[in-house]
Amino acid sequence: MNRQKRSNTIKDGATPTPERRKRNGGVTVEVIHRNASGTSLVKRYRAVWECPLDAYRDKGIINETQHKSGMQFREAYYATVNCRAANDRGSPLTEDEQVARLEMVLKAAFRKLSYEQRGPVVDICGHNEFVTDPSRLARLKSGLNQLINLWRVTAQEICDIGVRNER
Repeated sequence: MNRQKRSNTIKDGATPTPERRKRNGGVTVEVIHRNASGTSLVKRYRAVWECPLDAYRDKGIINETQHKSGMQFREAYYATVNCRAANDRGSPLTEDEQVARLEMVLKAAFRKLSYEQRGPVVDICGHNEFVTDPSRLARLKSGLNQLINLWRVTAQEICDIGVRNER
C-alpha cells in the first residue's frame, strides 16, 4: 500500500468563511505577530461569544455580575470535571493545588444550588447548552444569583471599581 502524507487543509492566511462569521456573534481579529515595519504577519480569528453566557450578557438577558459568577462556575467545572475526565484516560492525575482549590469551589457551588437550579447552571455554564424555555432561564438566573451570594461577587466588583477609580 502506498499512503501519501496528507497536508493540512487550512492554509496560512485563510480567513473565516461567511457562514462562520455569522455564528457565535461573529469573529474578531487579533494580530499575533508583526514584522519590523508594522505589517501584520499572523492573525488569529476568534469567536466573539465563547459560550452562551457571553451572548446572554451582551443581549442583556443576564447582568455583568451574573455573567461573572457563571464564568467562575465554568472555570471550576472545566478544571475539575472535564479536565479530570481527560486526564483519567491517560496517565494518573497528579493533584495540583489549583485543581484542588477549584474542586472545593465547585463542591461549595453544588451545595449552595438547589436541585432545580443545578441542572441549568451545569448545562449552560459547564456544557455550553443554550436555554430552551423561560422556566429554565429563570432557574439559571436564580442559580447564578445564589453563586453571587456564595462567592460575594458584588463585593469583589465594588473593590475592583474602587481600585480603578484611584488610578
